Amino acid sequence: MPSLQTVRSVKNAFSLFLTLCCLLAGKTIQAGSYGVNPVKLTLSSRNSTQVMTVRNNGTQAAVMQVELASWSQTRGRDDYAPTRDLLATPPIFNLPPGGMQIIRIGLRRAPDPQRERAYRMFLQEVPPPPKPDATGLQIALRISIPIFIAPSSPATPVLRWKATRIDEHTLKIEVANTGNLHDHLSAYKIYRKGSNAPFLSQKLFAYLLPGEKREWTLATGVMPNPGETLRVSATTDAGAAEAELAMDKP
Repeated sequence: MPSLQTVRSVKNAFSLFLTLCCLLAGKTIQAGSYGVNPVKLTLSSRNSTQVMTVRNNGTQAAVMQVELASWSQTRGRDDYAPTRDLLATPPIFNLPPGGMQIIRIGLRRAPDPQRERAYRMFLQEVPPPPKPDATGLQIALRISIPIFIAPSSPATPVLRWKATRIDEHTLKIEVANTGNLHDHLSAYKIYRKGSNAPFLSQKLFAYLLPGEKREWTLATGVMPNPGETLRVSATTDAGAAEAELAMDKP
């Protein structure tokens, strides 16, 4: 029989996998037997409430619980903490087969005048009590929804890129968001000056909150010279973004 720690590890890993799949799904989440729309919320002083629809596309009734958390980042790591800045109603509800529930999310704190704030809403399936003859693991589905609070002043993301040589076959690519609004990266390509063929490319799913940075260490068969000017083409929520970056010395 697996230990309690093993059971928790498997459950947490599976929950994380489902959360990632949900985030990659597009405008409407289809996770397991549930559909959620929209997949991202933005609140502001002018629009302090939003609604979200949760549908049960399965054949079994479910109990769902809503959790709200503030969201920050530390060099690419997501950190969450309980918050009272937002209110979600109802916080817990029954969802019959084929049923639908509307969740209302409201802002309880004035927006920051200068910088966007970020939060997460977690929709957690509450598993029923196990049957006496049940065997195996019970997996509770957990869906993560980003919520952004727009600042009072105009806001935009500003991405700054940097490339650093680690060794003769390895580059570190770093991007910092020096703006006051989040950005979302889904891919980037890096070109040498005058070339139309990228020598590095990567697909990803990366939110970059204001004031935060992310980095990736990549193997490459082409090593630019120190000080050489490179070009990066990134795919973001706002479309394609072009920028120059210079090779740093290690």
